[in-house]
Amino acid sequence: MTTFHSLKVAKIEPETRDAVAITFAVPEALAEEYRFVPGQHLTLRTRIGGEELRRCYSICRPAAKGEISVAVKAIDGGRFSRYAVTDLHPGMTLDVMVPQGQFGYQPRPQTRGNYLALAVGSGITPMLAIIATTLDTERESFFTLIYGNRSSDSMMFRQGLADLKDRYGQRLQLVYLFSQQAQDSELLSGRPDGDKLRALGEQLLDFPGFDRTFICGPHTMMEEARETLTGLGVPAGKIFIEHFATAGTPVRSRTSTQSVGRRVTLRQDGRDRQITLSAEDDSILDAALRQGSELPYACKGGVCATCKCKVLQGEVEMGLNYSLEPEQIAAGYVLSCQALPKGDGVVLDFDV
Repeated sequence: MTTFHSLKVAKIEPETRDAVAITFAVPEALAEEYRFVPGQHLTLRTRIGGEELRRCYSICRPAAKGEISVAVKAIDGGRFSRYAVTDLHPGMTLDVMVPQGQFGYQPRPQTRGNYLALAVGSGITPMLAIIATTLDTERESFFTLIYGNRSSDSMMFRQGLADLKDRYGQRLQLVYLFSQQAQDSELLSGRPDGDKLRALGEQLLDFPGFDRTFICGPHTMMEEARETLTGLGVPAGKIFIEHFATAGTPVRSRTSTQSVGRRVTLRQDGRDRQITLSAEDDSILDAALRQGSELPYACKGGVCATCKCKVLQGEVEMGLNYSLEPEQIAAGYVLSCQALPKGDGVVLDFDV
């Protein structure tokens, strides 16, 4: 479901100089629609300078009656993030899509597990909800967090993590790595790169002993971490990665000449509609939106899977993909924000 609702901003809390936690009030009538699995995200929509902007942000806190929270960090050139951090105020409203995403973990009361979270910078946002919900639900489970930042001042949710440590004691182990701040131990200085993870594995942590490992941060860090951990004996099936939803990363700068003029049939709500790609379109999704189709989408970066559809006929070429599993691709699913037709006769079904 890709439904938006207009939600009122209940409060905005500063986390660092350039990051805030935004809490939306959820009316009781919408409580079920905003029920989420820890680790999922929300898509926010607004208009800035006459242009509609959509951005995805991870839900950063455990479920609470009547509210839901995300964290936003302002980035250079980030029109939406700067707006959210500097111009948004309590009492204002934003269009908020119902929770989406396949990353995360649904704790179960009878489970006893030992989990690892590895985060860098704003990658902490989905981890906070996962860790807090898991420790509260699974009373005999343990969680270890490796959290990398430049310094303690740049840490998001520093107080929130301290509160969790006070509440859960030995069941929560916090390992803070600072790349630009001296630490008493050399082991805790630097970035969570491959060498650092191997050192942590030798001196502090038994990586293969964790039941699940969650990773969120910059793309290169996550890929290096995955490669390092699998090399240390962690099964690939126990590693779960959340890619940041970018502000729109197309397949290429513009549609290739082979795709210009190609016709694509879109099936949505039981109806078929045909569109034609032009040189100004980055993807099938862009072409559809330009020609008036109301297709579901959020990040346009191959991350959130909101624009997922199934190829019924023809062939498409897909660019970035951070969300579809291999079995989904094998079954014919593609991301329309990253897809281009390889010829005429392509039929995409958005109703599956």
